[in-house]
Amino acid sequence: MADVPGLIPGASEGKGLGLEFLRHVERCAALVHVLDCGTLESDRDPVKDFEIIVSDDASTDDSVSVIKNHKPSVILVTSAQNSGFAGNVNRGMQLAKKELVLILNSDLHLSEGYFRPLLKLFDFPRVFGVMGIIKDPHTHQNQDGAKIPILKNWLFIQCNANAYSQHAPLPTLFLSGANALVRREAFLQLNGFCELFNPFYSEDVDLGLRCWRAGWELYAHPEAVGYHQLSATIQKINAYHVRTISKRNRHLLHALHLPAPHMFAYHGIVLISACFRLFLGTPLHLKAFFQYIRLRKALLKERESFAACSSFETQKLSLFKVFKKIKTLSPADI
Repeated sequence: MADVPGLIPGASEGKGLGLEFLRHVERCAALVHVLDCGTLESDRDPVKDFEIIVSDDASTDDSVSVIKNHKPSVILVTSAQNSGFAGNVNRGMQLAKKELVLILNSDLHLSEGYFRPLLKLFDFPRVFGVMGIIKDPHTHQNQDGAKIPILKNWLFIQCNANAYSQHAPLPTLFLSGANALVRREAFLQLNGFCELFNPFYSEDVDLGLRCWRAGWELYAHPEAVGYHQLSATIQKINAYHVRTISKRNRHLLHALHLPAPHMFAYHGIVLISACFRLFLGTPLHLKAFFQYIRLRKALLKERESFAACSSFETQKLSLFKVFKKIKTLSPADI
């Protein structure tokens, strides 16, 4: 075995021990590369630079007992009843102590070297968070990437098909809740995910909009890859209930971010459409609309809370300015 004083770039050209070291290596039957996790700071333990938090949202399998019995170093957060994605992530984030936190679905597999391209972007102070692209675990086809926003008819918030690049990060309207690396302090300053969206859908879009409107920026990086079967859990839930929640939460999203005059027009169009669909025998849209109306008081509190939170901008950017900014940003602007 050889003691390697340093495999450094340019060793073959004479740097370090150069050729003398390389000749010594040739006589070795095996090389053992020891990675020293020590630091120049004698009182610092590199292992403690990381923490794993599992926020269990009233699971019905043996996940909690397995963690308690076999993973004592894991910080476990449990809930007596299922509160939905937003509330579950917020509970875990409250316990986190590190500067950066990866929000990760339990069934998402990260590729080797996943963090390397993402961490570089946090050198830029306006970057709130970054995500890797998501691919199907079986076909390796792209499933989720950067979201470029569209405001259809100046009223309806939409995103085009996922945008991808070869190597450069792209600005994205929001980060996928399945694999989002974010600044913890900024997440808490913005009050985290809005729990009005519980149990699921649109809470990630809302947080993304609040980030951009507060002066933060979000990116998707193609060199970081996660493998995940999208909506695998939701597919087990009654489809009618899922569609109702999805429609209701779309109304919540618009109410939180559209100006009042636009919301007046939005309400009119949505209500007329819902009544027409009821006449055709589909009550789902009207049911979702009235579920949304019942949350109006809570919505007003959310709008006031966002207006009061600290940000880069002394006055929050409008939805229209945000959409324009995302479309005009390029990788060179980071």
